[in-house]
Amino acid sequence: PYRILNPGEERVDENTKIIIAIRLKKCKEDLRSAALLIEQGMPRIAVSRAYYAVFTIATAALLVFDIRRHKHSAIESAVHEYLVKPKLIEPEYGAIYRQAFEHRLEADYADEAEFTTENARSILAEAERFVARLEEYLRDRGAIE
Repeated sequence: PYRILNPGEERVDENTKIIIAIRLKKCKEDLRSAALLIEQGMPRIAVSRAYYAVFTIATAALLVFDIRRHKHSAIESAVHEYLVKPKLIEPEYGAIYRQAFEHRLEADYADEAEFTTENARSILAEAERFVARLEEYLRDRGAIE
Protein backbone atom coordinates (compact mmCIF):
# COMPACT_ATOMS: atom_id res chain seq x y z
CA PRO A 1 0.00 0.00 0.00
CA TYR A 2 1.22 3.44 -0.98
CA ARG A 3 0.77 6.54 1.10
CA ILE A 4 0.00 9.51 -1.10
CA LEU A 5 2.10 12.48 -0.14
CA ASN A 6 0.59 15.89 0.43
CA PRO A 7 1.74 19.00 -1.40
CA GLY A 8 5.03 20.03 0.18
CA GLU A 9 5.97 16.41 0.95
CA GLU A 10 7.68 15.78 -2.35
CA ARG A 11 10.37 13.13 -2.43
CA VAL A 12 12.14 11.36 -5.24
CA ASP A 13 14.15 8.19 -4.73
CA GLU A 14 16.49 6.71 -7.34
CA ASN A 15 13.91 4.25 -8.73
CA THR A 16 11.40 7.05 -9.15
CA LYS A 17 14.04 9.14 -10.94
CA ILE A 18 14.52 6.29 -13.41
CA ILE A 19 10.78 6.07 -14.11
CA ILE A 20 10.57 9.86 -14.49
CA ALA A 21 13.47 9.78 -16.97
CA ILE A 22 11.74 7.07 -19.02
CA ARG A 23 8.51 9.06 -19.10
CA LEU A 24 10.35 12.24 -20.04
CA LYS A 25 11.93 10.38 -22.97
CA LYS A 26 8.50 9.10 -24.09
CA CYS A 27 7.07 12.59 -23.75
CA LYS A 28 9.80 14.07 -25.98
CA GLU A 29 9.19 11.32 -28.55
CA ASP A 30 5.49 12.22 -28.58
CA LEU A 31 6.33 15.89 -29.17
CA ARG A 32 8.69 15.00 -32.03
CA SER A 33 6.10 12.61 -33.47
CA ALA A 34 3.44 15.32 -33.35
CA ALA A 35 5.71 17.75 -35.21
CA LEU A 36 6.48 15.13 -37.87
CA LEU A 37 2.80 14.27 -38.26
CA ILE A 38 2.01 17.94 -38.83
CA GLU A 39 4.75 18.14 -41.47
CA GLN A 40 3.32 15.03 -43.13
CA GLY A 41 -0.18 16.52 -43.33
CA MET A 42 -1.74 14.56 -40.46
CA PRO A 43 -2.77 17.26 -37.99
CA ARG A 44 -5.56 15.25 -36.32
CA ILE A 45 -3.18 12.49 -35.27
CA ALA A 46 -0.60 15.11 -34.24
CA VAL A 47 -3.13 16.62 -31.82
CA SER A 48 -3.54 13.23 -30.16
CA ARG A 49 0.23 12.75 -29.83
CA ALA A 50 0.61 16.27 -28.38
CA TYR A 51 -1.88 15.36 -25.67
CA TYR A 52 -0.01 12.17 -24.83
CA ALA A 53 3.14 14.23 -24.30
CA VAL A 54 1.20 16.37 -21.80
CA PHE A 55 -0.30 13.30 -20.12
CA THR A 56 3.05 11.50 -19.85
CA ILE A 57 4.95 14.44 -18.32
CA ALA A 58 2.04 15.00 -15.91
CA THR A 59 2.25 11.38 -14.74
CA ALA A 60 6.00 11.84 -14.28
CA ALA A 61 5.55 15.02 -12.23
CA LEU A 62 2.96 13.35 -10.01
CA LEU A 63 5.45 10.60 -9.13
CA VAL A 64 7.18 13.24 -7.00
CA PHE A 65 4.17 12.80 -4.68
CA ASP A 66 4.16 9.02 -5.16
CA ILE A 67 0.90 9.31 -7.13
CA ARG A 68 0.25 6.60 -9.70
CA ARG A 69 -3.02 6.98 -11.52
CA HIS A 70 -3.89 5.68 -14.95
CA LYS A 71 -7.21 7.27 -15.87
CA HIS A 72 -6.85 10.46 -17.83
CA SER A 73 -9.45 12.28 -15.74
CA ALA A 74 -7.68 11.19 -12.53
CA ILE A 75 -4.39 12.62 -13.81
CA GLU A 76 -6.09 15.89 -14.69
CA SER A 77 -7.61 16.11 -11.20
CA ALA A 78 -4.28 15.32 -9.58
CA VAL A 79 -2.50 18.00 -11.65
CA HIS A 80 -4.92 20.55 -10.20
CA GLU A 81 -4.85 19.15 -6.66
CA TYR A 82 -1.11 18.59 -6.28
CA LEU A 83 0.48 21.10 -8.66
CA VAL A 84 -1.88 23.99 -9.43
CA LYS A 85 -3.83 24.40 -6.17
CA PRO A 86 -0.70 24.54 -3.94
CA LYS A 87 0.85 26.98 -6.47
CA LEU A 88 3.70 24.70 -7.52
CA ILE A 89 2.80 25.54 -11.13
CA GLU A 90 0.72 28.38 -12.50
CA PRO A 91 -3.04 27.91 -13.15
CA GLU A 92 -2.58 28.40 -16.90
CA TYR A 93 -0.91 24.98 -17.04
CA GLY A 94 -3.97 23.32 -15.57
CA ALA A 95 -5.97 24.98 -18.35
CA ILE A 96 -3.47 23.75 -20.96
CA TYR A 97 -3.88 20.19 -19.67
CA ARG A 98 -7.68 20.46 -19.87
CA GLN A 99 -7.58 21.88 -23.41
CA ALA A 100 -5.11 19.24 -24.59
CA PHE A 101 -7.36 16.52 -23.19
CA GLU A 102 -10.45 17.98 -24.87
CA HIS A 103 -8.62 18.29 -28.20
CA ARG A 104 -7.45 14.69 -27.92
CA LEU A 105 -10.98 13.44 -27.27
CA GLU A 106 -12.20 15.35 -30.29
CA ALA A 107 -9.31 14.15 -32.47
CA ASP A 108 -9.73 10.51 -31.48
CA TYR A 109 -13.49 10.15 -31.15
CA ALA A 110 -15.44 12.88 -32.95
CA ASP A 111 -16.39 11.78 -36.45
CA GLU A 112 -16.58 15.37 -37.64
CA ALA A 113 -13.27 16.44 -36.09
CA GLU A 114 -11.02 18.38 -38.41
CA PHE A 115 -7.83 20.09 -37.39
CA THR A 116 -5.93 22.40 -39.68
CA THR A 117 -2.16 22.50 -39.76
CA GLU A 118 -2.33 25.86 -37.98
CA ASN A 119 -4.63 24.44 -35.25
CA ALA A 120 -2.32 21.50 -34.72
CA ARG A 121 0.77 23.74 -34.55
CA SER A 122 -0.91 25.92 -31.94
CA ILE A 123 -1.96 22.90 -29.87
CA LEU A 124 1.55 21.45 -30.14
CA ALA A 125 3.07 24.78 -29.03
CA GLU A 126 0.88 24.74 -25.91
CA ALA A 127 1.88 21.13 -25.22
CA GLU A 128 5.54 22.13 -25.55
CA ARG A 129 4.99 24.96 -23.04
CA PHE A 130 3.36 22.52 -20.60
CA VAL A 131 6.21 20.05 -20.98
CA ALA A 132 8.85 22.76 -20.51
CA ARG A 133 7.13 23.99 -17.33
CA LEU A 134 6.87 20.53 -15.82
CA GLU A 135 10.47 19.80 -16.76
CA GLU A 136 11.41 22.94 -14.83
CA TYR A 137 9.32 21.75 -11.88
CA LEU A 138 10.99 18.30 -11.96
CA ARG A 139 14.45 19.88 -12.19
CA ASP A 140 13.69 22.16 -9.24
CA ARG A 141 12.68 19.09 -7.20
CA GLY A 142 15.87 17.21 -8.10
CA ALA A 143 13.91 14.59 -10.03
CA ILE A 144 15.84 15.20 -13.28
CA GLU A 145 19.21 16.70 -14.13
